[in-house]
Amino acid sequence: MTDDSVQEPESAIWEGHEALFLDQLDAFLDRNDFSECGAFRHTPEKFIRSRARIYQGEKLDRVMINRYSLRRGRAGLVIFAYPRVEYDIPAFLLHVGGHPPDKTLLTLDLAPCSPDTDMAPFAAVAQTHRPAMGLPDGRLEWLASVTSPHLMHCAFKAIEPGLFFNALQATIETWRDAYIEPAQRDENAARVQVRREMVLEMKKVIFRNDPAFPVFTRAFGKAMSDVLAEVAFGGDPGLSIAEATEPPPAPGSWVNKKLGIGWHADAQERVHEAPAFLRPMIRRMIEKEAVKEGASQVSMELVLQCEKKYRGNMEL
Repeated sequence: MTDDSVQEPESAIWEGHEALFLDQLDAFLDRNDFSECGAFRHTPEKFIRSRARIYQGEKLDRVMINRYSLRRGRAGLVIFAYPRVEYDIPAFLLHVGGHPPDKTLLTLDLAPCSPDTDMAPFAAVAQTHRPAMGLPDGRLEWLASVTSPHLMHCAFKAIEPGLFFNALQATIETWRDAYIEPAQRDENAARVQVRREMVLEMKKVIFRNDPAFPVFTRAFGKAMSDVLAEVAFGGDPGLSIAEATEPPPAPGSWVNKKLGIGWHADAQERVHEAPAFLRPMIRRMIEKEAVKEGASQVSMELVLQCEKKYRGNMEL
């Protein structure tokens, strides 16, 4: 992917945040040695691009920085950074996108990779920056099993850019100073194995629920989307994308007996492409639409109508 293909206004909105991350971690990453993977698709209706870079360090196994755009003026930044399992360091998880600053989508966390990790330093960051940005205290249900209780998140909320930048900077500095710098190599096989299992489960949960991959699959096709997933979730331990991908439901297996609604196979498969945590909600919405229309079977046409009707403000 050429430099020209990413030097667009929608990508540039996150340049300073990407630079902040790399600058603050300069001592722990070789920023001049990276792999890059990218894809883009332009049509009269679509403007979808993805550019991901992978870095490594002595204590960091895989640091993936992805800048993407869905259309002009609508872009996101994703940073998934996983430690080497020989070190007790939480993973750095960031996804910021939506249509900032008025409708910002945010998840920002230092996710523990060991049951013994002291999360007090990051808790202090969250206690300061959650209220400053007006974020909720509760956990994000679909990520709760693999993230810290101090995850900062919101869905399409107005966030003042300077406040987010301050929160990001504080999180990066805490990750560096409280976790990466003092971490010592742990040769205990049992503890290393626990961290390996926790990191692998984290990658699986994020992959199955991340809203980005259905967008990429529909834009670029499954083969290219799987390449982007490998960039995000490879490493050691690396997630097998084939094994982590849930098989589609058996034809005719989706039936709402209470409403008397069944599903055509292609309609089932279309909804199955959505993130796992969203599928039950999407099914309920579409089945209610089927009742309104007096349909006994959910067709692909109805699914596409509902996508057009409800998806307007649900982009990344």
